[in-house]
Amino acid sequence: MGWEGPVAAYMLRGLIATLELTLICSVASLVAGTLLGVAFIAEARPLVAAIRLYVELWRGLPLIVILFFVFFALPVFDLRLNAFWAAAVGLSLWASAITAENVRGAVESIPRSQREGARALGFGWVGMMWFVVLPQALRRLLPPTLNMLTSLIHGTSLAAQLGVLELLESGRRSIQRLLLDFGDSHSLEIFGAILLIYFVICYPLTSLSRAFERRLTI
Repeated sequence: MGWEGPVAAYMLRGLIATLELTLICSVASLVAGTLLGVAFIAEARPLVAAIRLYVELWRGLPLIVILFFVFFALPVFDLRLNAFWAAAVGLSLWASAITAENVRGAVESIPRSQREGARALGFGWVGMMWFVVLPQALRRLLPPTLNMLTSLIHGTSLAAQLGVLELLESGRRSIQRLLLDFGDSHSLEIFGAILLIYFVICYPLTSLSRAFERRLTI
């Protein structure tokens, strides 16, 4: 039997882990980031300051540092996570900070007169955001959100540093095993397959982002 079948099955496990990690982190970061981004325009200064600190902290750190902090430092506080969930938490912290800043920019780009008009019509703060501001901000938010999701997919490859068997790590281990067992790593074929998989996943997102950006300039 050739090497292709076993390697493909092993790398499929890595691909599934990559997709699971991406899905979990996407949902968590979009929900948390949207709430934080909307709260940016709140009138409570302490709240805005706390959110700003959160955003600047997690957005300003290298992603690998965040992952190492969650996995290696949190156990000091009796917060122990396995490698997969440590990667999920770290990636979500980073992506939620990016999302919060994107949402803030999209919300603040809506003319202030829209908010004032909504209040004049009797909308409360939640109603104003939900029915007036966010529907308009969503159109401007789509391109940066798609770019963030693309970066998040790329970032899942760093989970291998914690021991997560994601797509890139499954390919690397396959290369090592083939080299030891058969003396030929087949690295070109394996890394070529990894490149193609990432391209197939990410290209539609980058294409959609460019399409939305063009529509915004029309």
